[in-house]
Amino acid sequence: MRFAIFSNSFAPDWLIISISHLTLLSSLRLKMLTKSICSHLLTTTPTSPGELKTQEFDGKLSPSEVKGCVAALTFIVLSITRVHSSTFHGDDVRPLDGTVVTNELHQLGLTKEAAEGFSHMYDEFKTKLVTWNVDTMSVGPSRLFSTDWRLIYGLAGGGYTTGGSTTSAPSPSSSNVLDVQLSFKKNDNSRINFSMSLEKFDELKMELENVQSIIEKEEAKK
Repeated sequence: MRFAIFSNSFAPDWLIISISHLTLLSSLRLKMLTKSICSHLLTTTPTSPGELKTQEFDGKLSPSEVKGCVAALTFIVLSITRVHSSTFHGDDVRPLDGTVVTNELHQLGLTKEAAEGFSHMYDEFKTKLVTWNVDTMSVGPSRLFSTDWRLIYGLAGGGYTTGGSTTSAPSPSSSNVLDVQLSFKKNDNSRINFSMSLEKFDELKMELENVQSIIEKEEAKK
C-alpha cells in the first residue's frame, strides 16, 4: 500500500517493525518523543537514543529497539516535511492535512490516539520544519550570496595576486599560477574560505558546470 506521507511510496519493512515497538509507548510519551525529535532536527543536534531512553521509554525496549523507534519517527517526520516542502515549491503534490497523517499512521499500526498525538505535535513544528527543509535540504535556489577569488602568481622575483568576483569569474591558464583562493559568502553573511591548486580548481569548475547543466535540464522538463 502506498502512503501520501511517504510521497505515495510504500512503507519500508524496517519501519513497520519499529512502529510495532512504538505501540508499547503511551500516546503521551510518543507525543513527547515526537517533540524531542522535531526540536533536535531544528537545532541540527543529532537525536541520541541513549539520552531519550530514560526520558521517553522507561526501559520498556532494548537499546536496538530504542534506536529503531527514534529512526522510525525521524523518518516519518522528515518524509512528511518533504511532502509539505514539495507543495511549498509548487510541485504537483497533494497537500497533507492532519486527518491524512493521522489515518495513515493508524493504518501503519499506531493507535488512533497515538497517531492523533503525533499529528498535533507535528503541526506545532510544521512551519519551522518546512522552512528548515527548504533552506537546508531541498534542491532549490542556492544559499550562496557571492563568490570572491584571488589568483596567486609565482614570479622569479617573488609573486603577486589578482582578484575579482562572480561577475568576472577566473579563467587561470598560465603555468605560473601557484594557487587559487576562493571565498564564498552566504546569505547569513558568513564566509567559507579555502584555496586549491590550479588543477583542483579546473576539476571543481568542470564538476560545477556539469551540475549546472543537470539542473538546467531538470528545469526545462517542468
